[in-house]
Amino acid sequence: MNTYCILAPLNIRMRSLFSILFCLTFATFSVACGQHANEESPRIVDFGIYGADRENPELLSETDEIPATVGTVFGVRMMLDGKTTASLSFRWTFPAMQDPASGQIWTEMTGTRELSSDRAQSFLARINNDWEAVPGDWTLQVLRSEQVVAEKIFHVFVPLVVSD
Repeated sequence: MNTYCILAPLNIRMRSLFSILFCLTFATFSVACGQHANEESPRIVDFGIYGADRENPELLSETDEIPATVGTVFGVRMMLDGKTTASLSFRWTFPAMQDPASGQIWTEMTGTRELSSDRAQSFLARINNDWEAVPGDWTLQVLRSEQVVAEKIFHVFVPLVVSD
């Protein structure tokens, strides 16, 4: 049954009230969605596995499937659309890993980065130790005022070892 058929039995006042409420709801939703309209949005330039040079990372493979091996560097490079700069927070979340030396358990890393429209900024994770090679979903979120404005999920897996 279409909307007209449902509303047909209603008198004109009720249909007018429904129309007004619909327009107010739509207008409120539009304003809420556009609250950051003047702020530039981050854009993922590329993602995947990168070379070891953190200053000028070279994309080696565009993928979200990441081998959990020591030395692997992965993440995203982002920049802002438009002509501006912005300081944005970021959060990496991952399955629990425990530092055997300190006993500390880690499930996230956080920080702040300055993004601009003229140069891509790297958000990279590097597996430095065996205990950091934890399989599972590793998620990078970029936030503006606690609101997620960009997100990328990587699936970290234990590679198969082929014996001779």
